[in-house]
Amino acid sequence: MYPWLSGQQQQLTALIRQQHLGHALLLKGVEGVGKRELAQALAHALLCQHTNDGHHTSGEQGVPCGHCHSCQLMAAGNHSDLHVISGSARSIGVDAIRQLTQVLNESARLSHGKVAVIEQAEKMTEAAANALLKTLEEPAGEATLLLTSSHPERLLPTIRSRCQQWLLPVPESDVVLRWLTGQGLDPSLAALNVNQGSPLNTRDYLIAGTDRRRRELLQQFVELAKQPRTLTSVQSGLLEQPVHLLWLQMLLQDALQLALGLSPAGLRLADSEPLCRTLSQHGPERLTQALNSLLQLRQTLQPGTGRPVNTGLQLGQWLNDWLINTR
Repeated sequence: MYPWLSGQQQQLTALIRQQHLGHALLLKGVEGVGKRELAQALAHALLCQHTNDGHHTSGEQGVPCGHCHSCQLMAAGNHSDLHVISGSARSIGVDAIRQLTQVLNESARLSHGKVAVIEQAEKMTEAAANALLKTLEEPAGEATLLLTSSHPERLLPTIRSRCQQWLLPVPESDVVLRWLTGQGLDPSLAALNVNQGSPLNTRDYLIAGTDRRRRELLQQFVELAKQPRTLTSVQSGLLEQPVHLLWLQMLLQDALQLALGLSPAGLRLADSEPLCRTLSQHGPERLTQALNSLLQLRQTLQPGTGRPVNTGLQLGQWLNDWLINTR
C-alpha cells in the first residue's frame, strides 16, 4: 500500500476485524490519491477466508492471510465473489448497476460474502444511481459495496447518506516527494503543485516528461513580448491540454505575488522563479487584469457551461490583449 494510505488501511481493516465496517463504504479524495488500490486491499481483506476466524497467518486479524483459496484467487485476479465496475467509461449506466444487483443477490461461491467495487461512482447516471439505492439499503447476504469518488458532491445525496464515508486527504508533500524519488523519478514541489498534490498523477506526469513541456511552454509565453511572431506557437501549446491554461494561471499568480513584494518562499512554481520575476515587472495592476480575464476564460471553457465556445479564438484574443498591454 502507498505510504500515505497505510494508516487509513490499518483503520479500515480494524473496522473489518471488529465487524464495524458498514455494508456500503464511500472512499472519497482527489484524483490519483490511490482510492482504487485501497478499495482493492479492503476487498481482499473482506474476502479472505481467514480474516476473522482465528486461523490467519499474517499476525494481525483483519489483514488477509495470503494463503487461503480466496487470497490465491485475488492474487490471480479472478475471484468469483469480487465484482468491479470500472470508471474508465464516460458514464456508468443503469444496465451495469442492474447486472451488479442481480449478481449480488446470488449466493457467494466461497460462502464468505460478496464484494462490489464501483470506481468513480460519480459517473453513474441518475437512473443508475436510483437503481443502486435499494441495494445500498438492503444488500443481499453479506454483500459489501465499496464506492470510490473524486467528486462525491456529484453523487445523489441519497447515495451519500446510505454510505459510510471515508475521506482520503491530500498527503503531505514531503511524504509524496520521498515516494516519487524512491520510484526512480526526479520530482519537485512545483511538479506536485501543478498536479494539485496528487501523488499518482504527479508520477504519471513525470514519467511522461510533461514537466519539461510545462517549463518550455511557460518560457515561450514569457518571451512572447520580445518575440510576438511566436504567438501562434504559444497559442497552440496552450490549447494542447486544458491543464496548460492552469500552468499559465499559476505562473501569473506567482508573478503577482512577487509584484506585490511578497516573499518568494510561497511560490507554487518555485522552479520558474526567474520567469515570475520577469513577469512581475509588468506590475500588480496589469497582472491582476490578466489573471481575472484568464480565470473568466477558463470558466467559459469548462464543459457544461452552455453554448459551444471557439477555444482558439477566445485564447487568441486573450494573448493579443496581453501583448498590447505589455508593450
